[in-house]
Parts: sequence; C-alpha cells; structure tokens
Amino acid sequence: MDSNTPTIEDYSPQELTEIMKSGAQTLLDKIAQLAALLAEREARIKELENEVETLKNDPWTTRLTYDNVVEQIASYEDPSQRDEARKLIEPLLKREQVRQLRKDVKRKVKELEEEEEETMVTEMPKPAAENFTMPACLLTPEAERLWEKAREAGFIEPDGYMLAEGVSANQAAYLADHMAIILGITREKWKIFQHLWSIKNMAQLAGSWQQTGKLPPKAKDIDAII
Repeated sequence: MDSNTPTIEDYSPQELTEIMKSGAQTLLDKIAQLAALLAEREARIKELENEVETLKNDPWTTRLTYDNVVEQIASYEDPSQRDEARKLIEPLLKREQVRQLRKDVKRKVKELEEEEEETMVTEMPKPAAENFTMPACLLTPEAERLWEKAREAGFIEPDGYMLAEGVSANQAAYLADHMAIILGITREKWKIFQHLWSIKNMAQLAGSWQQTGKLPPKAKDIDAII
C-alpha cells in the first residue's frame, strides 16, 4: 500500500463520522435515482399496456390485412406516393414477401386503372330488380343479417339493397368495406358494390379516409351495424 494513502488511524472520530455520513448520502442519492428510473419505466410499461388494450378494442386494428395494405397502396393516384407507402411497409417483410408485395401492388394498380377506364367509357346504369343480379356472396344468411341491420339503421332502403336517400358515396364505401370484410369478400369487392350502387372509384374514396383517418359522417353508426 502506498505510504501516502491515508488509513483509518489518520482520521479523528468526528472525521470518520462525516465521511460515513457523506458516503451514506451518496448511496441514498443513487438509490433515489434508481427508484425514480424504475418508476418511470413502470409508468411507461403501464402506458404501453393501456395502448395495447386500446388497440385490442379498436375495430380498425382487426381489419388490417395484407389485402388491405395492397389496396391502400394501390389506391394512390400519384405513383410516387405508392412508392413511398410501399417503402414504409417493406422493412417489415421478408425478402420474398417484398417481391410479392411489389407484384401484388402492380396487379392491383392495373385492376383499378382498368376499372376506372371502364367506368369512364361506359356510364353505369342504375341497378333495378329486373336488370341486376345480386352476387351469391351478398345473399348468404350472414349477408342478409347485415342488410337487415343496415336497413334498420337507415343506410339501405327498407325494401331492398339500394342506398337510402341521403347516404353519401363516402359512407357507401365505408359500409361496403365493412361488409366485404365480414363476409370474406376479397376479390372485386369494390366492383361488386360499385355496380350495385352505381358509385365510381370506391377504392379511392376508401383510400382517402384510411390515409387521413377522417372517417365519413355516421361512421360509428356503421361500425355498430357490423
């Protein structure tokens, strides 16, 4: 040991007491800091638990599927917006899934463009009982249950499948999206409802409120139907 290093005999009882007090206070300060950090972490964990619980009860989170993501990206009219949206999703996917996502987005964009061209060239007639055949997917017992609820809520005419007076295109797209998910309609869902209700560009309408989070009026009433 270095001869210059002080030993306990070099201190008076009073000095030793002060040193012990100082050391104890330093230790207490560290314990307080650790306790505060622990409390902060526990509070954050509680916040995260609350967020998870909120998400579990949020109907929007249960509706997020691969098809939803593809349709959302493809709904952007500006290709640069589609590229940006796709790049946000790709880091969450595996390499083979990234390639598939790109293919599916291109396919969906092509479908939407062809659908839009078709509606621009040929004006869609108002459907009527004698010239419109309801697809089987909209005539199942589960579908009829949804139709009846929509009628009771005032979104569908009481004696059929047409939109009630005053229902907007945005509300129709929101209702169609909900019904398609519940009924498991994934292919041509927009085409089916566009033909049924004679409304164009439903995918773009859906993309608008899915992107901005600004839902159509009475969206909660539609949620209650489902």
